[in-house]
Amino acid sequence: MEQKVKILLIFLIGIIGWAFYAYIHQIIYGLGVTAMNSPVFWGIYIVNFVFLSGISVGGIAVASLSLLTGIEKYKSIGQIGGITAIVSLILAMISILFDLGRPDRALNLIIYIHPLSPLLWDFIVLNIYLILCVLLLWSSIKNKQKLLKIFAYISIPAIFAHSVTAWIFGLIKSQPGWYNALLAPLFICSALVSGLSLIILMILFAKWALKVDIENDIIIDLGKYFKVLLPILLYLLFCEFLTISYGGIPSHTEILNEMLKGRFAIIFWFDMIVGILIPLLLSFSSTGKTIKGICLIAIFSLFGVFAERIDIVLPSFYRPLLINMPVTYFPTWVEWSLILGTYALGLLLFIIASKFVLLKSKEQKK
Repeated sequence: MEQKVKILLIFLIGIIGWAFYAYIHQIIYGLGVTAMNSPVFWGIYIVNFVFLSGISVGGIAVASLSLLTGIEKYKSIGQIGGITAIVSLILAMISILFDLGRPDRALNLIIYIHPLSPLLWDFIVLNIYLILCVLLLWSSIKNKQKLLKIFAYISIPAIFAHSVTAWIFGLIKSQPGWYNALLAPLFICSALVSGLSLIILMILFAKWALKVDIENDIIIDLGKYFKVLLPILLYLLFCEFLTISYGGIPSHTEILNEMLKGRFAIIFWFDMIVGILIPLLLSFSSTGKTIKGICLIAIFSLFGVFAERIDIVLPSFYRPLLINMPVTYFPTWVEWSLILGTYALGLLLFIIASKFVLLKSKEQKK
């Protein structure tokens, strides 16, 4: 292992250690150490959950399509996509545990089953995702082509099950800003954008840190999908904002104003300009045909989707339903520590898993 990778691993372990301390602090003193309050009872942990579960969906899609080609040079792309999807799912589940004041009560979701609860549906879908990803990656490592095709064909339509995560928000008719039929397709499209973005970045990371032999033209081929996905995402957002503004329902309009010119304006315009418009323009330019250009598009798009998740989750809380009261929320050091620790753990798991998968794949070739 190269010196730079060893230094990176030490750095990641240090961040994870600090996050573990922050989590123990939260367990001891409760969720009062976070900035969550009434009415903002969902914060950055849930934003992170929605973001990571979306990435896993994009990872499944890219992995399945890459492995279905049967072309040897796309095999590494499929495996990296599978690893990214699995790690993202694990991190999404961890983010849910962070949001629970009593993580030992997580099993109550199973013990006291409520069949009509979207939370239960999402729990089932996430576990199905995880099983599919593991089976897809396992069949690829073992070079079991028949099983690989079966799992890949199942995985592709399974991405639409990500609608369940959107329905956790979209089916709450009493919450302005969430009760919207467009949330499900919006979630799926942005999930594909973020999943594709992260996989491209992980491929570049694997080439740099793990010396994975992946041809540059494959990355350029993946970058072409931004030309399709970004316009669709922009269109869906336009439809959502047009519906809200033209409808003129006061509670929904207030939330839209919070995003356009209120407390979330910076995040909203960052998403629109840096997260969508700039990557879209780059994708159609000559820069978008280079590795550096695709890397920039992936970075901007990834941060743009995260900003979009913030705009979906948080602004709705800034209009209390019953009384007029000042509403504030900004994550504390505990929340930021756990978020950073989550991504540090994710990168660590990716490095370990990639080393194992690549080693197994080389043994299969021999």
